[in-house]
Amino acid sequence: MNLSVFLHTLIDRIEKLTEILVAIYRLLITLILILKVKKVEKKPLRERKLWTHTEVTDYLGISISTYKRRVREGVLNPMTLTGDDRYFEEDLTEALERSRLKGKI
Repeated sequence: MNLSVFLHTLIDRIEKLTEILVAIYRLLITLILILKVKKVEKKPLRERKLWTHTEVTDYLGISISTYKRRVREGVLNPMTLTGDDRYFEEDLTEALERSRLKGKI
C-alpha cells in the first residue's frame, strides 16, 4: 500500500472518530442539562400548573396537527388525565430543551 492511500484511509478514520466524539459530546451536554433541570426543587403538586394541549400549541405557536406529530415522535410526552393531555410546566421546558439540542424545535 502506498503512502497516499494509507494517509487517505487514516484521514477517513479520524473523521469518523471525530463524528462519533461530537455525537458523544452532544449526548453528554443533553444529560447535563436534564440533570440540572431535575435538580430544580419542584413545587408541591397542588401549586404546579398543568398545561392543556391548547395552551401548549398556543405557547409553541404550532398547529394541532404538528402537536399530534410531536407527540407521536416522542418530542412531547403528555400525561393523559380524564382523556385530555396535560403537562407540568417544567416537563414541557425539559422537552423543549431536549428538542432544541436535537434541532427538532
